[in-house]
Amino acid sequence: MSDALINGLAGAGGGIIAQLLTYPLQTVNTRQQTERDLKREKRKLGTIEHMCQVVKQEGWERLYGGLAPSLAGTAASQGVYYYFYQVFRNQAEATALARKKKGLGDGSVGMFASLLVAAFAGYNRNSICDFFLFASC
Repeated sequence: MSDALINGLAGAGGGIIAQLLTYPLQTVNTRQQTERDLKREKRKLGTIEHMCQVVKQEGWERLYGGLAPSLAGTAASQGVYYYFYQVFRNQAEATALARKKKGLGDGSVGMFASLLVAAFAGYNRNSICDFFLFASC
């Protein structure tokens, strides 16, 4: 298995884990931002209090409502990004080593090249996700 594929799978897995851990916070944050009931008491609930209230009134599953499409988008987005990051990083490292053999550098990938690698990986992720219409990419 190639390094790029391994990094792509690891990125997708990491994105899924992060989404599973933070999704309840995103749900509560969205609710707090959209609630505009002036008749309610002036004191607003904190994040933990709001999460407890949602669980008590609507159940645990409500904190994770809409998770499946979000997971699909996150896994695709992160997997594609890290795959292309590794592809471009491998190319940058090969170029740096070739330059060293010609006496034009120390064989390491510099800061500017690293920034370009990340930018190209992000561009490819956006292009591919837009093509497949993953809205959350």
